[in-house]
Amino acid sequence: MPRWSTLLLDDASLAEMPKLPLRDVLRHADLVTEQQPQPQALYERWEKQQWSAQAIELGPDREDFDKRLPKAARRMIEESIATFIIGEYTGLDLLGPILTGAPEERDHLYLGTQIADETRHTQLMLRLGEEILGLDSDPKRMLVQAWNMVTPAHQELSRVETEIIRELQHHPSDYRRWLRAVALFHLITEGVLALVGQRAIVNSLHGIPLLAGLKAGFTAMCRDESRHVSFGLHALRQGVQEGYGDDIREIIELAAPIALNIEEGGEADSAPQGLTMKQLGIESLYRQLRLIGIEKKFADHVVGLSAPKPPAEKDR
Repeated sequence: MPRWSTLLLDDASLAEMPKLPLRDVLRHADLVTEQQPQPQALYERWEKQQWSAQAIELGPDREDFDKRLPKAARRMIEESIATFIIGEYTGLDLLGPILTGAPEERDHLYLGTQIADETRHTQLMLRLGEEILGLDSDPKRMLVQAWNMVTPAHQELSRVETEIIRELQHHPSDYRRWLRAVALFHLITEGVLALVGQRAIVNSLHGIPLLAGLKAGFTAMCRDESRHVSFGLHALRQGVQEGYGDDIREIIELAAPIALNIEEGGEADSAPQGLTMKQLGIESLYRQLRLIGIEKKFADHVVGLSAPKPPAEKDR
């Protein structure tokens, strides 16, 4: 039995998730991805790790949010939920063409599970938007409200995602375009943004006897994310080995600086290890590029592109 299969989060129920040791939740995806699981193993993990977005009790969370949560924490939760409403719903749009263009049968079987996950995540975010934030219950109107709440950088990344996935839709059998879409969605959107954001929420609520439903939901999403990111790294590792490294680098060079600046303002007290959200995103990017076989020199270059420009340079 692989070592990572014994982690507490692997077998936890929804009811157990808010009580798990914080360290176990935060390190889970890193330990899973380091083992480089194949799509069949990820499918088997998915079968064992089901949970229900409808089973999470949010009534007490609404009371906590309205009456007991400090104002700064409320603002952080509002921004996070709005970001995930857009991100999870966008994931459904992106994954359809990625599944259709997948080169191997086992990739298709695994990606079907990820579409199910993204549907469940979207359902939970719609519930959080309505029942916690008080947004419109109609998904179409809620998406507009959430879009107006997210940062300009997040909106810019969403437009890049639309462009890359449209290319794949027009050329569904093009392996190069498929790898570009996987690099953008699985490595950047899932591995840098979603995973870091989920961990930050779990970390910020640790030790606070409030928002048990939120804790359970985002912890469950962290576990799902370990499978999603692992599949992306598997596919991209193969792509690098088969000579498509430049195509993968091109997308990462385009999208990673945008993604790293989405959470640039995230404070260290809401993120694990005393680091800012951007610093955690950079750590995640370095780790994932190493796991797919892309050199550190390129990672250094991409991180440099995300650095703020000096004032004089901005004015030129």
